Amino acid sequence: MFKKTIGAVALMMLFAMNIQEALAQSDEGSFEVGGQFSLIRLPILTGATTIFPCINPPCPVMTSFAAGRETEPGFGGRLGYSFSRHVGVEAEANFFLRNRDLEGGRKTQGLFGAKVGKRLATIGLFAKARPGLVRFSKGDYQQVGACIAVFPPPIGCFEPTAKTNFAFDLGGVVEWYPSKHTIVRLDAGDTIIRFGNRNVAARDVSTAGLDLRRLVVIPVAADTTHNFQGSLGIGWRF
Repeated sequence: MFKKTIGAVALMMLFAMNIQEALAQSDEGSFEVGGQFSLIRLPILTGATTIFPCINPPCPVMTSFAAGRETEPGFGGRLGYSFSRHVGVEAEANFFLRNRDLEGGRKTQGLFGAKVGKRLATIGLFAKARPGLVRFSKGDYQQVGACIAVFPPPIGCFEPTAKTNFAFDLGGVVEWYPSKHTIVRLDAGDTIIRFGNRNVAARDVSTAGLDLRRLVVIPVAADTTHNFQGSLGIGWRF
């Protein structure tokens, strides 16, 4: 009798453990969908043209350019799947609609990768690594027709063309869970963009007494830029 009772208790405990494990697995494996407002700081070029005085024009001209930064606002959506409280994968798309020549025009960003960390009862902390692409609607400028023989040439001599570049998003995620199915999410990280050889728009500010602030086009060699990107969003788990 004692052995039968011990056996029954053991079976009941094993059954309860299996149910608990199944419930835990169903709670951890879940889909997530959400949207976010995003900001990215992108490089721009600002130059200064110095005209040296002379008797017989045209006079010598020297132009130098320095890199600056502009903050670009955008919005997007995200779809993900959490395998457990520690690991998940997600795809994200962002759209930056401000159409400025200095910032490469409108931008479309697509990323896909992993999120690794720890999800607790009300808060989650994760690291993310997501490769992807960024398309600039004015990522390159091609000369059209004849142009005046000055350097740098004015932007009116060129026509913008779209260019798609490889990107890699590396950073961190903080999540807050107001309820079982609601997520408030804060992202911050470095969006690394690989650019090829291209012609870019730049602002030329004269140092010869006249503040021209004219847009010109200059060639830029291939390079890799590091760009801070942050986003704040809300999502739902189901």
